[in-house]
Amino acid sequence: MKPTIAFIGIGNMAGAIIGGLIASGYPAKKILGTSRTQAKREHFEQQYAMITLADNREAVSKADVVVLCVKPAQMQEVVSAFADQVRDEQMFISVAAGIELSALARWLGKDVSVVRCMPNTPSQLGAGVSGLIANAHTSEDQKAWVSSVFESIGVSIWVEDESQMHAVTALSGSSPAYFFQFLEAMIKTGKEQGLSEETCRRLAANAMLGAARMATELEQPIDQLRKNITSPKGTTEQALLSFEASGIDNIVRTAMLACMDRSKEMAQLFSGNADS
Repeated sequence: MKPTIAFIGIGNMAGAIIGGLIASGYPAKKILGTSRTQAKREHFEQQYAMITLADNREAVSKADVVVLCVKPAQMQEVVSAFADQVRDEQMFISVAAGIELSALARWLGKDVSVVRCMPNTPSQLGAGVSGLIANAHTSEDQKAWVSSVFESIGVSIWVEDESQMHAVTALSGSSPAYFFQFLEAMIKTGKEQGLSEETCRRLAANAMLGAARMATELEQPIDQLRKNITSPKGTTEQALLSFEASGIDNIVRTAMLACMDRSKEMAQLFSGNADS
């Protein structure tokens, strides 16, 4: 028996998850979505043949699993408004950055299963990676079901300590933007050498895609993959020496720590001080 899933807030991430579920064979009639905007409800109904509602309370009352896809700053208000509809047997999944499990549990008002997820935007193409953590009320069977949901849009990885979600954010949640900025710089330099933007994008983006596939599909250590294409006194070596001279390890480390620091600030802002 497939559980009925309600998505509270149907935006890009909800659309990615819903699309992945339906592509993997999940019945659209078992999926609900909410939005205050009629045009958005009509779009999701037409694209996915699913049921949409304007009322979050109604959606929660009909669901076995509730996926919270609202902005962090709105989460407490949204959850509090439907809390009286929460049932003991339900499971709640949040994809909002910075909202901790303990805060969600307080707002829900019951000892229910709660899972926190940090997905990323490549989920829209079925190539995402999602970091997951669950509270003590979540069973192993429930965790396995959640894994199957997020593996319909890519890869899912569980962590045991919620503090590790800050590192997950820096490693995968935010990192597609790092790679896009790197690509922008490469494309800009290629254009300076007379190539068209389209040519630069195809060359650099496909090289990045190929490197990512090698890193995920081959068993060799990452440093060995780098060494395999770095001939002594060759062109690649000169580029890498330039990176080293610019302190690339420290640049990346500083950027990731800044990302993690902001993630911690958001957790304090949206979770730790939520009831003060």
